[in-house]
Amino acid sequence: MIRTYANQSGRFVLAGADLAALDSAVWIDLMRPTKDEETAVERAFGIDVPTREETSEIELSSRLYAEDGAHFMTAMMLSHTDGDNVLLSPATFVLAGDRLVTVRYEEPRAIDTFVARSQKAGPMTAEALCAGLLEALIERSGDVLERTGHELDTVSREIFSIEPPVPKATGAAALLLPKPKPKPRDFQSVLEQIGRKGDLLSKVYESLISVQRLLIYATAAAQARKADKEASSRFKSLARDVQSLVDHAAFLTQKINFLLDATLGMINIQQTGIIKIFSVAAVVFLPPTLIASIYGMNFKVLPEIGWPYGYPFALALMVLSAIVPYQFFKWRGWL
Repeated sequence: MIRTYANQSGRFVLAGADLAALDSAVWIDLMRPTKDEETAVERAFGIDVPTREETSEIELSSRLYAEDGAHFMTAMMLSHTDGDNVLLSPATFVLAGDRLVTVRYEEPRAIDTFVARSQKAGPMTAEALCAGLLEALIERSGDVLERTGHELDTVSREIFSIEPPVPKATGAAALLLPKPKPKPRDFQSVLEQIGRKGDLLSKVYESLISVQRLLIYATAAAQARKADKEASSRFKSLARDVQSLVDHAAFLTQKINFLLDATLGMINIQQTGIIKIFSVAAVVFLPPTLIASIYGMNFKVLPEIGWPYGYPFALALMVLSAIVPYQFFKWRGWL
């Protein structure tokens, strides 16, 4: 699909959604372009439109380069940013003469927002369009980071949740009120949330790094094209904004690692508590089992066999042997 935008009557407007308006367009937006659309743009402006495979390469020489007087700049852009299943796809910005050509394969909401806002403004230059698009995409990345930070705060409260204090009752009311039970925490769900946030942050970080490199090249390209100083200063300002977002993304990544370690520690504490219960139960029931085994031996001569109180004596001895280690554990503070 192709959309063209032009400066008409002192305004920036949509010129058309076909190839007929290429000559008057200042911005040509190629969305999942067909072979015919690529060929038409190449013939009209004398450039070689890169394919998706070429823009997806990680080498800087494949993403940022100049060819036949045109400057090609590719960055990884975020789309579907309303949830955690964010998509990362390449978007190429081509400054060819006084025109901007964009090649993309997803539809970030930030671009539609920029188009709606720009149509209310005056004429736009190619550099201003490029800077405006990048600014909209950077703002969207910042919104994603802000939302992720709030969600990580929620996860943190869930991990380190503290039950609110319950007022102590006195007298008969103390016997009637049930003892508060700690709310069980689903650490499996917490781990899944942390994993999703970590994957999201890695995509945002990758996008910001690619945009940061693009802005450095765009600043040099604007100077080489002898664009107005406002364009160069705007690219530099955006580069500073991206650097602050990169630092914030790194901070959130460290927070995710901390929450992951904390969650695994809480799981270990839970598992240790369960093993502790089984260990105490085994020690408590070991002496009664030993006594029952002694009196269960098949010998003809056992002193207590003919004793009328032998059976209750054995039961009392087993109960006592269970109570003594239990009280000892409580006295030592192991329970």
